[in-house]
Amino acid sequence: GDFLHVTGALGGPSAALRSLGSGAPPKAAIRERFARPAARIAEARWLAMHGAVALNDVSDGIGADAGHLAAASGCSIVLEADRIPVFAGASPEDAWGGEEYELLVASRTPLPTQEFSARFRLPLTLVGRCAEGHAGVKVKQGGKTIDVSGTAWVHFGR
Repeated sequence: GDFLHVTGALGGPSAALRSLGSGAPPKAAIRERFARPAARIAEARWLAMHGAVALNDVSDGIGADAGHLAAASGCSIVLEADRIPVFAGASPEDAWGGEEYELLVASRTPLPTQEFSARFRLPLTLVGRCAEGHAGVKVKQGGKTIDVSGTAWVHFGR
Protein backbone atom coordinates (compact mmCIF):
# COMPACT_ATOMS: atom_id res chain seq x y z
CA GLY A 1 0.00 0.00 0.00
CA ASP A 2 3.00 2.36 -0.03
CA PHE A 3 2.67 5.52 -2.09
CA LEU A 4 5.04 6.22 -5.00
CA HIS A 5 6.13 9.72 -5.89
CA VAL A 6 8.58 11.07 -8.44
CA THR A 7 10.60 14.27 -8.21
CA GLY A 8 10.72 16.73 -11.10
CA ALA A 9 9.53 15.90 -14.59
CA LEU A 10 10.72 13.09 -16.83
CA GLY A 11 11.70 12.78 -20.47
CA GLY A 12 14.25 15.55 -21.08
CA PRO A 13 17.24 13.25 -21.68
CA SER A 14 15.22 10.93 -23.94
CA ALA A 15 13.94 13.89 -25.95
CA ALA A 16 17.52 15.17 -26.33
CA LEU A 17 18.77 11.79 -27.53
CA ARG A 18 15.84 11.44 -29.95
CA SER A 19 16.57 14.89 -31.36
CA LEU A 20 20.30 14.26 -31.68
CA GLY A 21 19.61 10.89 -33.32
CA SER A 22 17.53 12.60 -35.98
CA GLY A 23 20.31 15.10 -36.70
CA ALA A 24 18.44 18.07 -35.26
CA PRO A 25 19.84 20.06 -32.35
CA PRO A 26 17.68 19.70 -29.23
CA LYS A 27 15.96 22.73 -27.75
CA ALA A 28 18.14 24.53 -25.20
CA ALA A 29 16.27 23.39 -22.07
CA ILE A 30 16.20 19.77 -23.23
CA ARG A 31 19.89 19.84 -24.16
CA GLU A 32 20.74 21.35 -20.78
CA ARG A 33 18.71 18.67 -19.00
CA PHE A 34 20.69 15.97 -20.83
CA ALA A 35 24.12 17.59 -20.66
CA ARG A 36 24.02 18.86 -17.07
CA PRO A 37 21.77 16.70 -14.90
CA ALA A 38 21.28 17.72 -11.29
CA ALA A 39 21.78 15.05 -8.64
CA ARG A 40 18.93 15.19 -6.11
CA ILE A 41 21.05 14.61 -2.99
CA ALA A 42 19.55 17.35 -0.79
CA GLU A 43 16.10 16.35 -1.97
CA ALA A 44 16.75 12.69 -1.12
CA ARG A 45 17.89 13.60 2.39
CA TRP A 46 14.83 15.76 2.94
CA LEU A 47 12.53 13.02 1.66
CA ALA A 48 14.19 10.47 3.97
CA MET A 49 13.52 12.79 6.91
CA HIS A 50 9.87 13.23 5.85
CA GLY A 51 8.72 9.65 5.45
CA ALA A 52 10.46 8.07 2.47
CA VAL A 53 11.11 4.37 3.08
CA ALA A 54 12.81 3.67 -0.27
CA LEU A 55 14.39 5.81 -2.99
CA ASN A 56 15.76 4.99 -6.40
CA ASP A 57 16.96 7.22 -9.20
CA VAL A 58 15.24 6.94 -12.56
CA SER A 59 18.43 6.30 -14.55
CA ASP A 60 17.02 3.21 -16.29
CA GLY A 61 13.56 4.74 -16.85
CA ILE A 62 10.63 4.88 -14.47
CA GLY A 63 9.23 1.49 -15.51
CA ALA A 64 12.57 -0.29 -15.12
CA ASP A 65 13.48 1.40 -11.87
CA ALA A 66 10.02 0.74 -10.45
CA GLY A 67 10.80 -2.89 -11.29
CA HIS A 68 14.05 -2.70 -9.32
CA LEU A 69 12.16 -1.24 -6.37
CA ALA A 70 9.47 -3.94 -6.64
CA ALA A 71 12.07 -6.72 -6.77
CA ALA A 72 13.94 -5.37 -3.75
CA SER A 73 10.69 -4.98 -1.81
CA GLY A 74 8.94 -8.17 -2.92
CA CYS A 75 5.84 -6.30 -4.02
CA SER A 76 3.99 -5.31 -7.14
CA ILE A 77 3.94 -1.69 -8.31
CA VAL A 78 1.12 0.02 -10.16
CA LEU A 79 2.02 3.26 -11.97
CA GLU A 80 -0.60 5.69 -13.25
CA ALA A 81 0.73 6.70 -16.69
CA ASP A 82 -1.37 9.85 -16.85
CA ARG A 83 0.11 11.12 -13.57
CA ILE A 84 3.76 10.90 -14.66
CA PRO A 85 5.05 14.46 -15.12
CA VAL A 86 6.58 15.16 -18.53
CA PHE A 87 9.45 17.61 -19.00
CA ALA A 88 8.49 20.65 -21.12
CA GLY A 89 9.22 19.91 -24.78
CA ALA A 90 9.38 16.13 -24.27
CA SER A 91 6.68 13.63 -25.22
CA PRO A 92 4.84 11.29 -22.85
CA GLU A 93 6.80 8.43 -24.46
CA ASP A 94 10.07 10.22 -23.61
CA ALA A 95 9.05 10.18 -19.93
CA TRP A 96 9.61 6.39 -19.92
CA GLY A 97 13.23 6.70 -21.04
CA GLY A 98 16.18 6.83 -18.71
CA GLU A 99 19.28 8.88 -17.98
CA GLU A 100 17.30 10.82 -15.37
CA TYR A 101 18.55 12.03 -12.01
CA GLU A 102 15.02 12.30 -10.66
CA LEU A 103 13.95 10.08 -7.77
CA LEU A 104 11.26 7.44 -7.45
CA VAL A 105 10.20 7.55 -3.80
CA ALA A 106 8.15 5.10 -1.73
CA SER A 107 6.45 6.18 1.50
CA ARG A 108 3.88 4.70 3.90
CA THR A 109 1.74 7.85 3.66
CA PRO A 110 1.54 10.53 0.99
CA LEU A 111 4.52 12.88 1.18
CA PRO A 112 4.14 16.64 1.75
CA THR A 113 4.29 17.57 -1.94
CA GLN A 114 3.58 21.29 -1.50
CA GLU A 115 6.22 21.68 1.20
CA PHE A 116 8.74 19.83 -0.97
CA SER A 117 7.92 21.92 -4.04
CA ALA A 118 8.18 25.19 -2.10
CA ARG A 119 11.53 24.20 -0.59
CA PHE A 120 13.19 22.85 -3.75
CA ARG A 121 11.25 24.63 -6.53
CA LEU A 122 10.66 21.19 -7.97
CA PRO A 123 7.45 19.18 -8.21
CA LEU A 124 6.90 16.01 -6.23
CA THR A 125 4.12 14.01 -7.87
CA LEU A 126 2.18 10.98 -6.66
CA VAL A 127 2.44 8.50 -9.55
CA GLY A 128 1.41 5.12 -8.12
CA ARG A 129 1.15 2.60 -5.31
CA CYS A 130 2.74 -0.61 -4.15
CA ALA A 131 0.50 -3.65 -3.96
CA GLU A 132 0.70 -7.25 -2.87
CA GLY A 133 1.77 -9.70 -5.51
CA HIS A 134 4.80 -10.76 -7.47
CA ALA A 135 7.68 -8.32 -7.84
CA GLY A 136 6.50 -6.69 -11.04
CA VAL A 137 5.25 -3.45 -12.55
CA LYS A 138 1.85 -2.69 -13.99
CA VAL A 139 0.92 0.52 -15.78
CA LYS A 140 -2.62 1.89 -15.78
CA GLN A 141 -3.63 4.09 -18.67
CA GLY A 142 -6.98 4.87 -20.21
CA GLY A 143 -8.83 2.26 -18.16
CA LYS A 144 -6.41 -0.52 -19.11
CA THR A 145 -3.70 -2.14 -17.03
CA ILE A 146 -0.58 -3.46 -18.76
CA ASP A 147 2.03 -5.65 -17.07
CA VAL A 148 5.43 -4.30 -18.08
CA SER A 149 7.48 -6.60 -15.85
CA GLY A 150 10.55 -8.00 -17.54
CA THR A 151 10.75 -5.28 -20.21
CA ALA A 152 13.65 -3.44 -18.60
CA TRP A 153 17.31 -3.42 -19.63
CA VAL A 154 19.29 -6.08 -17.81
CA HIS A 155 22.81 -4.80 -17.10
CA PHE A 156 24.59 -8.11 -16.54
CA GLY A 157 22.42 -10.62 -18.42
CA ARG A 158 20.00 -13.05 -16.86
